[in-house]
Amino acid sequence: MAAAQAALAEAEAVVSGETSGGAESHRDPTLAMRDLFVAKYALRGDDLADAERLLLRPTTPPDDPNDPRDIYYGEGADLQTQCGDTFCLHWVEEGEHAATAEFAATAFDTIGHVAGVYAAAGFRAPLPDEGQEGDTRTDFYLGDIDQYGALGFCRSDADGPVVGSAWYAYCGFDNDYANSPWLDPTSLLQITVAHEYFHAVQFAYDAEDDGWLMESTATAMEDELYDDVNDNAFFLNYGQMGDPDSLGYPLAGPSTPLDTFDFTAYGNWGFWRYLTEQHADETAGVPNLVREVWEALDTTQGPNAAFSLRALDEVLAARGTSTPQEYVAFAAANQHPTDVYEEAVEQFYPTAPNTLETVQLSRQGSTATRTAILDHLTSATGEVLPPSPAAVRSRCGSTSVTRASLGRPSRSTASTAPPPRRTCLSTGRERAA
Repeated sequence: MAAAQAALAEAEAVVSGETSGGAESHRDPTLAMRDLFVAKYALRGDDLADAERLLLRPTTPPDDPNDPRDIYYGEGADLQTQCGDTFCLHWVEEGEHAATAEFAATAFDTIGHVAGVYAAAGFRAPLPDEGQEGDTRTDFYLGDIDQYGALGFCRSDADGPVVGSAWYAYCGFDNDYANSPWLDPTSLLQITVAHEYFHAVQFAYDAEDDGWLMESTATAMEDELYDDVNDNAFFLNYGQMGDPDSLGYPLAGPSTPLDTFDFTAYGNWGFWRYLTEQHADETAGVPNLVREVWEALDTTQGPNAAFSLRALDEVLAARGTSTPQEYVAFAAANQHPTDVYEEAVEQFYPTAPNTLETVQLSRQGSTATRTAILDHLTSATGEVLPPSPAAVRSRCGSTSVTRASLGRPSRSTASTAPPPRRTCLSTGRERAA
């Protein structure tokens, strides 16, 4: 009951635009509403009624004059509809949520493109609904949602999952994206559709899986479908590649577990970028690895105990590697991203900060010790500065290693080789409660 009430409170805050300030206080309304529609039947009385009102579609009349939804077109609205083979787009051209016919046409084409790419790449299509708008195709709506600090959403008004933990979805997008200070409306529409549509795809496998996986893979897919937009590069600063002192976001950096579900999940799309550049096989221009992970999470074929990291374990094992092995390499790559990531120079990928005190060796003191207590899926790094450019022995945990060419004292020194650091890493996994 307490978890369901917390989900209701979060969903109400999201649709009202209430945040504590700053980009990192914003939560994708899709996952807030996901938590609500999964938990709503643990609620009772007025709380349950409030939850069901929040999940109503924009075309469903309210039973409350103070309707809480982010989009409601109003009774008697002149609904415009255009349908493709697998989806329908709905909008109005008058009132608070009005969209122009021109923008609706752009949105329709964008949804069609995104749906086509995901289908060609082998992803499951969003599940059919119950015919709420006249048939079972997935419905998309346009409305003035950026007034609430939102760009798009997908959610479900179903009474329960279709099968297993898979749910059908309906989705909404802003009616013009005219208020963005950083991207033109078309580009913002494109990446939002790529992101939110992928949430509807995720729902078709397992809508109840770990939030960090859902957000990080959806953010990664933005750049796969619209590589020239590059909006998600900035969010790397909030993930394990980021510096908590740079943007004042304390969860940034390699000391926060990779599977943390917070704003950091958006930044940790970089983990998927690393994996898919190392395992670069594609279908229709989309990396196969991400699809394989979601297929490993599929709950529609019977009970499936896999969750995010266990599914990744399975996929990587089939590729002859492992999650610990790949995470170690990812953490090390983040110390010299321009040598590893294809777009790191062009898109100004951040360099993960050192978290251990620098060791300055001398001829009189050729050994030193630094200790770090690491949580699961975290890493710690520090510089070892030798008295001369010679091999120096260092100790990380109980493992002795030798690193050569450690003479560069500054990470700002231009170099095509990794900077002089030794990385201590934790790869233990645990699922958050």
